[in-house]
Amino acid sequence: MDQAEFKDKVFRDFYLFDPTTYGRIFAFVDFANVRKWAVDFWPLENKQYLVREIDIEKLANVIEHVKPVKKFFYYGHYGSHPELDSDHPLNVKYRQSIFRIDKAKKAGFRARTKEIKEIRTFDEDGKFVAKISKCNFDVEMTMDMLQKINKYDSVFLWSGDSDFHLLLQYLKSKGKKIVTICARNHVSAELNKYSDLFIPADPFKEYLEFIKSPKTNPPRP
Repeated sequence: MDQAEFKDKVFRDFYLFDPTTYGRIFAFVDFANVRKWAVDFWPLENKQYLVREIDIEKLANVIEHVKPVKKFFYYGHYGSHPELDSDHPLNVKYRQSIFRIDKAKKAGFRARTKEIKEIRTFDEDGKFVAKISKCNFDVEMTMDMLQKINKYDSVFLWSGDSDFHLLLQYLKSKGKKIVTICARNHVSAELNKYSDLFIPADPFKEYLEFIKSPKTNPPRP
């Protein structure tokens, strides 16, 4: 075993798990959920702006330590507005979201995306209050896990969304192993209950960190 292999094994065994006992592993990353972990990882830096984020390439590198057969990445994108200037805030949001999806593809993920819906909310008097961005991938992730159920032995889930607990319960009934990784403040009791192994994501923050210039960032939603 050379030095690189030794370092890989130490990282895997100390932070993650021995993949030889989990068979064929499929990794599923709910990136909208994962991206929120940055606020807990670096609360002072991200108090007003997302200055420090989760780096998608580094995320892929961490997952590769357990040698998954496939990696799936789920993240929404904002719609483009060709009628507006390219530097208009709406088009900047579009470019930033597409950039993340493209980066995931380059990192070896099979990326799933769809357009983010912006829902207008009103108060009791009918006055406009705000826009809420909505785009979850519960259905898409569930369909992928169920349709590919005969192609993997274990699921490596990056999310803290409690909506997945019934899916995980079903997968376990079919003999699948579940490894869930999530920031401590985001994990649900249901996911923890139906996971064979739960890994706190907080110790990984130095391996996942992406620092960008705060001058170009919009305020954190």
